[in-house]
Amino acid sequence: MAAVYAGGFTVHALRARCARVRHRRLVDMVGRRVPDLRATVVDHAMPAAYCLPGRSWRIVVSQGALERLTGPELGAVLEHERAHVAGRHHLVLAAAQAFASIFTGWLPLARHLREQVPLLLEMAADDRAVRRYPHDVLASAIVEMAAAHGAPRGALSAGGPAALLRVRRMLPPASPTPPVLRAALAAAAGMMPVLPLVFACPPGL
Repeated sequence: MAAVYAGGFTVHALRARCARVRHRRLVDMVGRRVPDLRATVVDHAMPAAYCLPGRSWRIVVSQGALERLTGPELGAVLEHERAHVAGRHHLVLAAAQAFASIFTGWLPLARHLREQVPLLLEMAADDRAVRRYPHDVLASAIVEMAAAHGAPRGALSAGGPAALLRVRRMLPPASPTPPVLRAALAAAAGMMPVLPLVFACPPGL
């Protein structure tokens, strides 16, 4: 079983790598390298940003993103993409895809793993980006990028359909819970395991 899983991981990783290599060649032909951003800019009106991880990695930003994002928002997006590259998230994604392709017929967890791992990787990259930029800056940048189409195969994008979940996670609630209510809820949660014993014990005990 371990050999089958290792083979599945290798297949998914190589397929994604080949797709990234092909797309990286295309980006190098049509885009322009901007050393200050450490990114390649492509002429596209829709705001988009994604990374092509690997040994010869690229961060790709559209001209629309440069025009619509503020300086801090663009910095947060680029930091998000650098987090994908530094964390080797493409390998984690390949491992999840391999697990799902092998075990989906046996384990319902495998299907959920394939669906949730990409979102968790985006959240992990968000966490690194907010170390240098405020939460609201990254949240507003994600909203601007949310309409972008899916990233190419093997790439990891700052936008996407899960943008709303990520924005909600970063922004604080509109009305924080009062400390007294938090303490009462904590006390109630602590008493829950004891309640069955209280009701089960005889009155004189």
